[in-house]
Amino acid sequence: MPFHPIALNTVNRWNATRRHWLAQAAWMTGAALSPAWAQDNAAKPIKIIVPFPPGGSNDIVGRAVAQQLTARTKRHIIIENRPGAGGVLGAEAVARAEPDGHTWLLISSTFTMSPAIMKLPFDPVRSFVPIAMLGLGPSVIAVPQSLPFQTIQELVDHSKKNPGKINFGTAGVASFQHFALELLMQRSGAAFTTVHYKGGSPALVDLAAGHIQVSLGSLIQMQSFLKAGKIKLLAVAGPKRVELIPQVPTLKEAGIDMEASNWWGLLAPAGTSAAVVAFWHREVNAVLASNEIKNRLASEGAEATPVGRAEFEKLLSEDTAKWAQLAKLTGIKAE
Repeated sequence: MPFHPIALNTVNRWNATRRHWLAQAAWMTGAALSPAWAQDNAAKPIKIIVPFPPGGSNDIVGRAVAQQLTARTKRHIIIENRPGAGGVLGAEAVARAEPDGHTWLLISSTFTMSPAIMKLPFDPVRSFVPIAMLGLGPSVIAVPQSLPFQTIQELVDHSKKNPGKINFGTAGVASFQHFALELLMQRSGAAFTTVHYKGGSPALVDLAAGHIQVSLGSLIQMQSFLKAGKIKLLAVAGPKRVELIPQVPTLKEAGIDMEASNWWGLLAPAGTSAAVVAFWHREVNAVLASNEIKNRLASEGAEATPVGRAEFEKLLSEDTAKWAQLAKLTGIKAE
């Protein structure tokens, strides 16, 4: 299938920007921070904007990384949640922030989905510069513990027989869950009613309370509800079973041909000093390679992923194209 025009346009911009980043790579790697920035560095806290409410996977990953970065660099790194519009409000705030190295954006797969279905108040390519990829997390499909369904196929079959009676909660229009839901319905024939929330955490609270009947999200954000016995997992939406929950089959094992894995990363506003970006890329990757973060994310069913900036940029480009194609195919539209 040929790329959707939106995808092609965005990918071309990603590639042009990538050439700019790579041209700086040689000196960036060994660049030293300027004395002026280093002095300010010790006094001013760094703020990581999480564009979703507290309690979601973005928030959990961001706080874990911020805590370890603070311990390693002796810098005060704080998390600020700015939810709304499927992550767009928080992203816009960072795009407009002073590019002084003190404001970052924590993104997930959703960031590459939004350009496919809405006109953004910022350029998703030119408004930011990648700092580092943080990790990967398998998605899981969950229902309240009180419901009788034991397999994903039982849930799908029930929805077909009772169209509109099964409410599927997402983290908002154009969210990762929204795209994954549309793909799930397309591939399985399920007839769910979509209920959009302002973030993954509010959706899970209602799921645990039985106000909605099913949701999809990162295992990392499901953990507290799972341990409390409020929800049960029917399927893993990743390529393989997860060691933390080996009894839960994948969607493909259940006969549904789809995958939906989430990832997380950090961006800075365009114009941020290349030396500053290079410094924090090294520091973040050092934290990701530590046993503390590896074990922390693994305990939640996620995987720390310290990769080069070029590899992270490639992921951004490829996912932008992929989700644009899916939006065209499934008819996902922003409100």
